Amino acid sequence: MTDYSSLEKDLGYTFNDKSLLETAFTHTTYVFETGRGHWESNQRLEFIGDAVLDVVVGQMLYELKPQADEGYLSKMRSVAVCEKSFAEVARKLHLGDYLLLGKGEAQSNGNDKDSTLADCFESVIAAVYFDGGFEQAKKCILKNLTETVQKAVNGEIFLDYKSKLLELAQTRGFQHKIRFEVTGERGPAHMKEFDVCVYSDEELLATATGHSKKDAEQKCAEKGIKAYMRLYPEGR
Repeated sequence: MTDYSSLEKDLGYTFNDKSLLETAFTHTTYVFETGRGHWESNQRLEFIGDAVLDVVVGQMLYELKPQADEGYLSKMRSVAVCEKSFAEVARKLHLGDYLLLGKGEAQSNGNDKDSTLADCFESVIAAVYFDGGFEQAKKCILKNLTETVQKAVNGEIFLDYKSKLLELAQTRGFQHKIRFEVTGERGPAHMKEFDVCVYSDEELLATATGHSKKDAEQKCAEKGIKAYMRLYPEGR
C-alpha cells in the first residue's frame, strides 16, 4: 500500500479507508491497460467531488460577498472552480506523484497535465467526503482553496477563456448571445475526443478539439475571443 502520510498532512485529513485514495489516483488509462472495469477509475469520484466543490466554494463566495448578485457569484465561482485553479492546488499537494497512469500517458507526462491534475483533485475531495463526511471535505476545501477564492474575488486570477468570452459579451450589453455546441465525439472511454464550436448569435466564431468537453470549450473560447474582437471591435 502506498504511503499517503505526507499527502494527508498537507491535505489536512487522515483517511480511515486508504483504498478511497487509491481509487482517487487511478486514471482511466491505467484501468484500461490493467484490464479493470471502467468504474474502478477515479471518474465516479470526480463527479461527486465536482458537486461538493461547487457547494462549498459557492457558500464561501456567498459569505464573502453578502451583497453580490447571482451573476457575480456565478462568475467568481467559475474562476475559482476551474481546471487551472484545481491543477495549481494539485501541484502544491504533489498529487501527480501518486497518480496511476497507463504507460503511454505516463510517458507523455500525464501526471503534470492540467486536466488530469484537476480531475484528480476533485476525486481526492470526493474521497474525503465519502470517508469522513461533508464537514471534513469542507475543511479540506477551505484549507486548500481559500486563497484561490480570495484571489478570484480580488481580481487577481485571470478568468478561464470560456468565462472571459461570456464576460466580454456581458460588457457589450448582451448584444450578442454566446453559445457553445458539441459537434462531435469519438474514441474509447479512456481516450475520448470532443469537437466543439462557439457561436455569437448565429455567427460561427471558432472550432476546437479536446480530450474533454471542458478542454475543448476552453480551447474554442480562446480562439473565439480573438474572433469576437475582430468581428465586433466596437461592440456592434
